[in-house]
Amino acid sequence: MRGNHGYNQESIQDMNRTLLISLLRKEGICARAHLANLSMLKQATVTNIMNDFINWGVVKEVGFLVGSKGRRSIGISINNDDYGVIGIRLGRKNYTVGLFDLSGNLVDHRRREVDAGPKPRAIFDKIKREAKDLMKLAKQGERKVIAAGIAIPGPYSERRGRIELMTGVSGWNEISIQEELTEDLQLPVFVEQDANAGALAQYWHKEEDYKNNVLVYIADGQGVGAGIISNGELLKGSIGVAGEIGHTSICFNGPKCACGNFGCLENYCSSIAFTKKVNEELKPEKELSFSETAKLVQDGNEKAVDIFMESCDNLSVGIVNVINSFNPAFIVIGDDMAHIAPDLMLERIKKDVEERVLPEIYANMDISMSVVSSDSMVHGAAIVAIMDIFSHPGKYFEQESG
Repeated sequence: MRGNHGYNQESIQDMNRTLLISLLRKEGICARAHLANLSMLKQATVTNIMNDFINWGVVKEVGFLVGSKGRRSIGISINNDDYGVIGIRLGRKNYTVGLFDLSGNLVDHRRREVDAGPKPRAIFDKIKREAKDLMKLAKQGERKVIAAGIAIPGPYSERRGRIELMTGVSGWNEISIQEELTEDLQLPVFVEQDANAGALAQYWHKEEDYKNNVLVYIADGQGVGAGIISNGELLKGSIGVAGEIGHTSICFNGPKCACGNFGCLENYCSSIAFTKKVNEELKPEKELSFSETAKLVQDGNEKAVDIFMESCDNLSVGIVNVINSFNPAFIVIGDDMAHIAPDLMLERIKKDVEERVLPEIYANMDISMSVVSSDSMVHGAAIVAIMDIFSHPGKYFEQESG
């Protein structure tokens, strides 16, 4: 909110630019007149702003469109060929670095597994090298990378710019992630908690469904978190750690967690907890990885399926707590555990939740799986960067063209 501050001509122009480029991204290809109708701006204003965008290279003309009564007009779209952003997703046992265009489409990516040995400093240095390599490849293809975003496990303190705790991995709280990435990549860098990034990825693709409502994205991966969007805005809390449902208790006298709480949700339903329990129950000669335990479920191994179902039941308890706390219209479930057997998970969770909440609440909400089939968080990290570009296009393109 702007409080008591008014709007000058420059800020009005910025808002109009943001509105039009956001509408164009959603429409894909359309005519200037259509943008004027959607935005309720004057045709001359739209034309002037689009001319700026075309001169900057962020928008391009794409041929003729046939409208009503056979009238033809020039189609325009976002230029997804010449600019890009880097998206990074940091996990406890892996990381992903991706190159995205300005519409949020994945162009190229690298996903790397992380062994138990390397320290956070060594891992972070590898991430920076991967990002630089993708930037070089983009440049060879005549695509300029202009910003980067990184999604990280929480709790992450925006005030301190540090990860406060990464369960099972020590040392990340000593690294100033945003500051170092900005210096090394020579780009504006934006940091977001991973579940928040996942929520933004869902909202980006289905805004019309979610706007004016409460959306909660449940990230069930190596940790468990919730990204909460209300009326288009992320709920972050006073220092940016809202939504850390993985550290809410579902068993008050359960084992103590590194966060200081007892019986934390993530110790009962994360991919790490699931993999650990499958190994304990099956006692294989060689310890199974998460992907191997997931394959057992997909192949119908009875014991692995039972453990997966138990994990879904435990996650359902956390989801019920979220529902009773935030009364969302939409719950979306994503990340590693959601990719094992999506239909099976969704059926089980819906059944559990329906039994545990008031009928009126259940009737007025929707539970679904992520619309982003791969890694919602790395997409969300890129979208965080794109959102800043769309909010301040002049900052990114005007100086360059001038």
